[in-house]
Amino acid sequence: MPVAACKAGTPRRSYVTVRYRLRGKKAIYRYLNELAGANRYLWNAALAHIKEDFTETGKSNTSYVSLCGWYKQHKETSAPWLSAYPAAATRTGLKDLADAFTQFFKKVRRFPKFKKKAKTKKSFQIDVSGGSRFTEQGYFRLKRGLFVKMMGRERVHRYVNPIAKSARIFEEHGHWYMAVQYKVDALEYDADETGVGVDRNVGQIAVNAGQMYLLTDVLKRFSRIVQLQRRLAKQKKRSNRWKKTKKMIARHERKIARIRKNDLRHIAKLITSISTLVFLEDLKTKGMTKSAKGTIEEPGKHVKQKAGLNREILRTAWATLERFLKERGYVYKVNPAYTSQTCSACGNRAKENRKSQSEYSCSECGFELNADINAAMNIWASGMASMNGRGAYVRPVLVRQDRQQVTKRQNEHEGLRHQCI
Repeated sequence: MPVAACKAGTPRRSYVTVRYRLRGKKAIYRYLNELAGANRYLWNAALAHIKEDFTETGKSNTSYVSLCGWYKQHKETSAPWLSAYPAAATRTGLKDLADAFTQFFKKVRRFPKFKKKAKTKKSFQIDVSGGSRFTEQGYFRLKRGLFVKMMGRERVHRYVNPIAKSARIFEEHGHWYMAVQYKVDALEYDADETGVGVDRNVGQIAVNAGQMYLLTDVLKRFSRIVQLQRRLAKQKKRSNRWKKTKKMIARHERKIARIRKNDLRHIAKLITSISTLVFLEDLKTKGMTKSAKGTIEEPGKHVKQKAGLNREILRTAWATLERFLKERGYVYKVNPAYTSQTCSACGNRAKENRKSQSEYSCSECGFELNADINAAMNIWASGMASMNGRGAYVRPVLVRQDRQQVTKRQNEHEGLRHQCI
């Protein structure tokens, strides 16, 4: 199979995740809901068993092997209805619980909690090892005789030698999706020595080369969501009107997420076209978006303003941009202290230099520049000074498509579009 011509790189194997939308009849969606419910039930039942066991004996085994032994006994005595579903699809809830306890013991996550039906995201892992459950027609076999259509199955064909390793089915904004992780051929490249500094802000991304990338304004859609949420609060829960309003909210949220993801993917492509060595501030988003409410004894100040800032920071999706940059280059993080107050021309640091949100004027040398671009220049300088060695990044090898075949397919799609019109 021909591979796209590229600069020399070291052969590697890399992992990519491809997301498909699942389409089918109502019976398929009902079955997916039942599987998600079975996984949630097993999570809660196993967590209750672990707590009870610890209360009685002072110790409890939280390993996946131990939970599988408990699952077999529990299914026979307390939940025979679980036999209607494949064990490989329902036991994944136990695997998630065992992993959650592992993270808890490493002090990475908090102690696992019981999952409520109304507040829990419908999600479960499913076995795809060997790839025998995928069909050439683009379907996935959930169980014997039950197949679901995978929209966008052709996306995986752009990679060389893809091998399915794991998958997770989940519901998001009213639609069902499956995220499949593939192991593919890849090449490791050394990042160039030029480097590019990136300053992430609310609603825009600044680069030290002077570019300013603005994100699409979705304020109207957020305003519509607020209106629908107010309507939802007045409606009776689980009523037909309530369900209809929930679907409308999900549709707007889905559109916003796609717009933001599309913006950030294009921005990451433009940034890495300047340089594959990217410098970012080491921002602690979780701490930056903490509430300012305070306590009863010491109430916080400017609570509404801080809540609005937190909301905008989360909407800008800094972590998503970082993930897209890592897919295309090498990301090196620098200390974010004083990058917005320091003059990139003379090095003078003072609060007075930052005249406003967008204006920067050095009180020492008189240097004037956009404040965000000045910060990006400081990030670049700090990264170039502190980085030891040379970074490397891994990118999957893509299949080169014949230009005539691509043009033919585009013409077919164009003709089909005119027929639909």
